[in-house]
Amino acid sequence: MGDIELLKQITILFVEDDFIVRETTAQFLRRRCKEVYVAENGKIGFQLYERHSPDIVVTDIEMPVMDGLEMINQILAINPAQPIVITTGYDDERHKDSRVCIHLIKPIVDKMLVGAIIKFAQKT
Repeated sequence: MGDIELLKQITILFVEDDFIVRETTAQFLRRRCKEVYVAENGKIGFQLYERHSPDIVVTDIEMPVMDGLEMINQILAINPAQPIVITTGYDDERHKDSRVCIHLIKPIVDKMLVGAIIKFAQKT
């Protein structure tokens, strides 16, 4: 199966507080993936995670209401094998989690994000 067909079978939870980044990236992902659930903070993201059980979670870290690390903790408590991609503007240990397989530094490069999603999808 090719990468394009693989992407079309994937559901994504994308959590990002910046409106422009959230909308443009979600639109980019929707054109390629089966379904994209979008949240502006970790609290809403976790609620969507519980409701939809997406294949892959892509999340920012610094967000209001509930940050990405807290959301990651709650998700991994339910499913320790959940594939998660962190997207952050910070390249330091405070904005990383060793349980997460991929950390992407903003600005998000679409090709790198798609590559990370495909990498996870090929493992499932």
